[in-house]
Amino acid sequence: MLRALRLLAIAPLLATAGWETVVAPPALHFPRDHGAHPAFRIEWWYVTGRLTEPGGRWYGFQLTFFRQGLDPGPSVPGESTLRARQVLAAHLAVGDVSSGRTRLAERVRRVAGGLAGASTGDLDLFLENWTMRRTPEGTIVIAASDRGTATDLRLELTPAKPLVLHGEGGLSPKGPAPGTASVYLSWTRLDVRGTLAIDGRAVQAQGHAWFDHEWGTSQLGFDVAGWDWFGLRLADGRDVMLYRLRREDGSAASESAGTLVEPDGSLRHLTAADFKLEAKTWWTSPRTGARYPATFHVTVPLAGLDAEVRPLIPDSELDARGSTGTVYWEGPVAVAGSAPGEGYAELTGYAASMAGRF
Repeated sequence: MLRALRLLAIAPLLATAGWETVVAPPALHFPRDHGAHPAFRIEWWYVTGRLTEPGGRWYGFQLTFFRQGLDPGPSVPGESTLRARQVLAAHLAVGDVSSGRTRLAERVRRVAGGLAGASTGDLDLFLENWTMRRTPEGTIVIAASDRGTATDLRLELTPAKPLVLHGEGGLSPKGPAPGTASVYLSWTRLDVRGTLAIDGRAVQAQGHAWFDHEWGTSQLGFDVAGWDWFGLRLADGRDVMLYRLRREDGSAASESAGTLVEPDGSLRHLTAADFKLEAKTWWTSPRTGARYPATFHVTVPLAGLDAEVRPLIPDSELDARGSTGTVYWEGPVAVAGSAPGEGYAELTGYAASMAGRF
């Protein structure tokens, strides 16, 4: 494990030579493109959602797998099976809205020797006994158990809307330079059912979730310190994805963007000029001292959206320095205003700049 941690720590510093870059809308082929893309340096599969138990108590959850390429070259005859060309990390976070507590478990392993793997034929990931896979029927099955945090998650997620290709056919620019982009795909609304166990207490739960899959090689502009991302499910059946790329001086990069998904799955792509995110309150971590925006005023005029987005668990800071080397805020949010709803927010670059990491 220590070897894998060292490899992941130096990976962002590795040159991009030899890796493919995203420069145009991709020619996508499924189910193959639900799987891994080892020709690109960075990739993640990300699930967040809300679970409600029969008594009404509810939780937020996140399970994310990160793939980091270390060597773009193919394996050679006679090479050790322990040679690490890829590293896989994962975060499992469960937030209890009633208690205001979030539990984080993290792992990192080499993609070698049977410790971790990512199929290139379809969504099929494992990191020891943490798994995420897509069945032939299209259901996403996730399972993750961590003894240290006394959490166990076993869920089935069924897409309720078609797959979303953000940007132009999946092309999601993150900076002005050629290749500073990713391929970005989502299922913005999935029906969820399964089992959640905390401290040995297992309950049958159901709810809704959001799934992201993104890959590329050089994904952020050189002066981008972090991002504010929102995945919102509105009660009127619409879904909204927004991300603001923050420069070191706090201003928004012009590549900030979003997507409005109508109830029937039709899309409207949003540019930086189409929405506004304004922080109204702030929260300071008692552990790292990082100051994060808390409540946001979110406006998307062309969608008639004028809303307040507030955290349901203010202390949702995730200290993942033991795996990906990052500290960020990730947690469930409530939406109130012109269109009520719920979802998740991810706020990065407040504890330390993300420049050079992606």
